[in-house]
Amino acid sequence: MSRSRILNLANIQQFAAINVLTDPGAIGGPKVIPQAAEITLRWILGNAKFGHNVLIGRYSGTFTGSPAQANSILTALSSGAQWSALAGFLGTTMALNSVTIRDLNTANQPVIASTAAGANGTSTGIEMPNEVAVAVTLRTAFTGPQNRGRMFVPGWASNALGTGNVVTPAAVTALQNWAGIIAGVLSAQSYTWCVGHVARQAYTGSTGTSHPARVAGTVPITTVEVRDNHWDTIRRRGLR
Repeated sequence: MSRSRILNLANIQQFAAINVLTDPGAIGGPKVIPQAAEITLRWILGNAKFGHNVLIGRYSGTFTGSPAQANSILTALSSGAQWSALAGFLGTTMALNSVTIRDLNTANQPVIASTAAGANGTSTGIEMPNEVAVAVTLRTAFTGPQNRGRMFVPGWASNALGTGNVVTPAAVTALQNWAGIIAGVLSAQSYTWCVGHVARQAYTGSTGTSHPARVAGTVPITTVEVRDNHWDTIRRRGLR
């Protein structure tokens, strides 16, 4: 005689389904961060698509963004000794193409774009796949994932590829030195380079941990570091 598969309903406990793909602390709507601007570096790649580094700059007083300001940021980051050293490892069909600025102090502000010319890479090496990138780690004086960030720099050529399929020491140094001038370039335009925090609502996690609400704000970046010589990618699905 087989076992009974009848269950006593009185012994079944109801449970609530949890969607692990959602962020229960997220608040919908446009990004708003007081006294902050979104400063985007736009890289054009060999296939004519764009890669972006979205930076946050804190400002005091009234927002003063303009095409001239965007031009100044673009020119400072795409010229000079640090850029020339980095460009020597970047393919000639890619470029730091433009800079855009958007005020985040209130929602839905217009994008302000640079009008000056950017600069192409200068390497004579074979260009690597468009999604190949190297990560720069951004640190603040505070701990926790919300208080650090990364930017991924694309467009590399084969002379940046070292033995063992890693990034050559010279390319690591060139990127480190170039990333190291960003804070000063933004400061010259009255911005403090920061990690930006959008507002978040309080919630209880799946393990019962209570997470308090967070107000929108900024935390100054204190250190930029190319932590290792490993290649990264700016695409989730790999080669296409």
